Amino acid sequence: MSAITLDNIKAVLCAHEPQLSQNLTRLFAKLVERNQDPTFVQNYTGAIKITLRNEVTTRNPQHPPSFSTFGKACYAAGIVKTMLDVATSHLYAPSQAKERYIGQHNALEALNELIYTGNLTERRALTEDMKKNHVIKYCFSFLNHPLCIFRQLAISTLHALASQALLGENLPAAEAAEIIAAVCRFALEGPDFFVEGMRASTTTWQSQIVMGSHDVPAKKAAEHVPRFYAMSQETALWTAHGLLCMSPMPSRKYCLDILKKKPEILDLLFDCAIITRPPWYPETQVDYIACEVLALLFQWPPHIVPGVSTPQDSVFRAQEWKAMSQTVNILTSREDWCEKIIEVWMKVEEEDWREVHDWFGRVVVDYHAFQPPKDAFDKLFQYRGGSRIAMLRLISTVTHAAESCGITNAEIESLLRMAYLASRKVKSFDELDVNEPEDRYMCLERTKSIFCEPLISLNMEPDAHLQIAEESIIGPTALARLLAVLAQRKALDTIQGLKKAPQGLSSSTCLNHVHQITNPDVIRRFLTIALQRVRACTDEGRDRARKQDNAFAKEAFMSAAELAAALVALDSHTQGQYSKEVHGARKELAVALGNAAEMAIRHKHWQQALYFGSGAVSVAENIPASEQLDASVIAKNKRRVEQVRTATSGK
Repeated sequence: MSAITLDNIKAVLCAHEPQLSQNLTRLFAKLVERNQDPTFVQNYTGAIKITLRNEVTTRNPQHPPSFSTFGKACYAAGIVKTMLDVATSHLYAPSQAKERYIGQHNALEALNELIYTGNLTERRALTEDMKKNHVIKYCFSFLNHPLCIFRQLAISTLHALASQALLGENLPAAEAAEIIAAVCRFALEGPDFFVEGMRASTTTWQSQIVMGSHDVPAKKAAEHVPRFYAMSQETALWTAHGLLCMSPMPSRKYCLDILKKKPEILDLLFDCAIITRPPWYPETQVDYIACEVLALLFQWPPHIVPGVSTPQDSVFRAQEWKAMSQTVNILTSREDWCEKIIEVWMKVEEEDWREVHDWFGRVVVDYHAFQPPKDAFDKLFQYRGGSRIAMLRLISTVTHAAESCGITNAEIESLLRMAYLASRKVKSFDELDVNEPEDRYMCLERTKSIFCEPLISLNMEPDAHLQIAEESIIGPTALARLLAVLAQRKALDTIQGLKKAPQGLSSSTCLNHVHQITNPDVIRRFLTIALQRVRACTDEGRDRARKQDNAFAKEAFMSAAELAAALVALDSHTQGQYSKEVHGARKELAVALGNAAEMAIRHKHWQQALYFGSGAVSVAENIPASEQLDASVIAKNKRRVEQVRTATSGK
């Protein structure tokens, strides 16, 4: 081919090899020429972007992704350096033609599209190449770009790298901290800058990228763009999520180093978790994603059931727990940390779902949106439920470091009401009245559990990295743990005699609430119900195991074991005051741990199987005869431990 011009784009890009590679090498050199025609750059980068995007949208989902002939030729010809050079070739000046900036935008978008076409090996190589060519630095710069479309593009690029291209695999904790802080700040800026970009006569042309069509009236674009921004808020938080929800799971030391570098990340995430639901994007899950990211920062290693002692504890405490407790200490050192947890909870409690329901009916008219899917409103309650259980998970985790982190009794007492409300019975789907929609919405919210895997799992077999039981289990677990801390400090018995609220008690509760929740009769009723929940959760695990749903079965058994362990801890610290109500909890703990070990063995997760199995054996050694743990269960758990040791003896 003698010339590469605006008139032969299709011929240049659709040529067969070896002509295609020759064309791309020449084209890429022309694209970065200093005085190249902006329209030439715009049209060619746009054509490359669309070609790559079509490969993703038209690929048979049964076929694994892999670079096409075109993608391989682009990569070999140096698309990464070329497109990043084009994207950063000119600073913004209002006097310049819009084609220049659309070309820059297309260039970086083309790299994003290429990521989605590749297999695991190709994505890793592409990520490393983009990093070597300073893509992260450029994204940080674009977050302050005078054009809003570049700010959104920076977020979508970081998201593609984090969630689809394994950016977090070899990313230093300090860089991860910078990215997480940056995307949170973007999510907290609000849509005003985007609205102004649509209104201003010199930049309203951006609407063709925002809305996908030309000549959109500025008023219409300004009405729609808050929704565009709100979707980018979600993308921003999914970026942080993708850096932490990796396979294999980041070490606890890695998360500690992130917070050591930028402890303000916690404040930013809590602020994101209370972002008000906007009428222009009522289906948002940005607050829920922020809660999951918080939970990921404080998650337990997958082989640990919180509160369960095993013969391997010395290894855990010397390594992961040391980092975890320091991470919790960073949290509890932040100003108003306890109030921030409560504020997330109260935001959900106080939201008027009827008003939100009305917003769903107006987004098409008021904000020029596509009609949300029919199930979008129902999903909203699952997101709300996810926020609730993520905070309950955080509370429960914090209690295990209460002494080393100097958590006060008033802070523990401030959290009691949340955990108590989360322990209430919720109607099951079978019990719902079809004429009471509120009951159904509450059921959706309170039966939400989190079973979170990495978004990318090409040729990988990841285990769920974040597992949080539904509210009926994690709520009682948090409450039992809070009560156990107070009992351990000999403070539980003195609360009933308090005449005035303790200094530092949250304004969200009161002394009457604290009195009620710590009343011995109330505690007895709670313990009876909580033990029933342990058994029900174990039964659910058995049901899942029978269906060969081993991963979810293991999650159920681990959740049952954690709640049982919390009940045992409370019993131990109350010197048998509630032994009648807790009778059977140790047996249930041994059974649940043994079953969790069996599920781990089925997946050959040997470390988990060893910890769960040996924990079950240790628990059985201290079970009173009156609990009548079957001898066959003890023998089975010992066999499981031996099976693990045999399987790993040669490794």
